[in-house]
Amino acid sequence: MKKLILAAAALMVSLAAYGQGQVSINNRVVPDVTARLISMSDPAAGTSSSIGSPDWTVSFVGGAKGTAVAAMTPLLDASNNPIGNDPMRGAAGSAAAGYFTPVTAAVPNVAGGAAADIAVIVHGPNSYTQTLGPYSVAALGGGTITPPNLPMGTSPITINNGGPTTPEPTTLALGALGLGALLVIRRRK
Repeated sequence: MKKLILAAAALMVSLAAYGQGQVSINNRVVPDVTARLISMSDPAAGTSSSIGSPDWTVSFVGGAKGTAVAAMTPLLDASNNPIGNDPMRGAAGSAAAGYFTPVTAAVPNVAGGAAADIAVIVHGPNSYTQTLGPYSVAALGGGTITPPNLPMGTSPITINNGGPTTPEPTTLALGALGLGALLVIRRRK
């Protein structure tokens, strides 16, 4: 009987060690998370975005707390398949544009209740890629614990997709100083 109890305990410990915690990834969970993805040319207070399907997709990676983004692994769906290039909720310009399709994802090799870091990778036209995060999740869900929402915030997230940019005043001043120095050197010669 003791051997059976010890074997069962060992099995439970090994299952817990290889368990995968879960997180709900959704950038629209009113009022906690409303992090619409917008282009640099979109108004921050607008109600639509130029980032939408089919040109834009997202994928998710994660790992234990403190894992560098480059070392994170793809998150898994309910069938234990890597989540990659998931679509946005709506077409560009629609009310659903800028929001990605929600998913509950498992973080490989991180048990439920443990802390994790999650990154969102945005893919766009012309092989454009931008990584958002990492976002810190204090305790993953799983089993009887409801997976927490990814804390992406309540402000729009600007995607730097090569839109028009305005130089900072200090950049302009530094450029003018360099040009002036070149003119002074040329004049002395």
